[in-house]
Amino acid sequence: MFALCVVGLFCWASVSQSAPTPCENLLRPVENLGFRDVRDSWALVAVSAVNPEYLGKLKLADSGRAVFANHTDSTEISFTRILNMGESCQYMQTNVTLDGSTFSDPQLNMTMTLLQRSCTDCMVVRLDKKPGQPLRLYLFSRRREVEATEMEEFKAQATCLNMSEHHVMDPTKELCPEQISRNTATTDSKKQV
Repeated sequence: MFALCVVGLFCWASVSQSAPTPCENLLRPVENLGFRDVRDSWALVAVSAVNPEYLGKLKLADSGRAVFANHTDSTEISFTRILNMGESCQYMQTNVTLDGSTFSDPQLNMTMTLLQRSCTDCMVVRLDKKPGQPLRLYLFSRRREVEATEMEEFKAQATCLNMSEHHVMDPTKELCPEQISRNTATTDSKKQV
């Protein structure tokens, strides 16, 4: 009888330890990620950050977007961050390398991991300076704004990463064009968005 109790206790302990926590579920990376999953333009809907100073800077922007383009046969992809700063558009372009669910940016020494999400036309990007050290969490969508439940999921993901503050972009503000024009202000790719 004692042996049955011990076996039962081991079985219960292994099952209870293998069940993922809510944060583990929310922070799961996207599996089998490919260029087809991210290509084209995405509107910035919301951002959370470890550093509130970064959010203060982002609040000065009217709108933002990310564009993944110039796909080749390799895993290198052109990644452009675009901010509408009222009177000017800022374009920051870099090449990133796709590896599993993560994009690496060797210029900035950062990684971007795409996380699972419930909305089909959204992309949640976790930006880390070093592995396991999150800096920011971005919510992008093909739409300019998302449903309340989708925003709550994003906030829960940010909370799991110890990011309490977030900023939601104004969906009524105009997006900058995807292409850089001659009259548009540009910035160095070493600046962070």
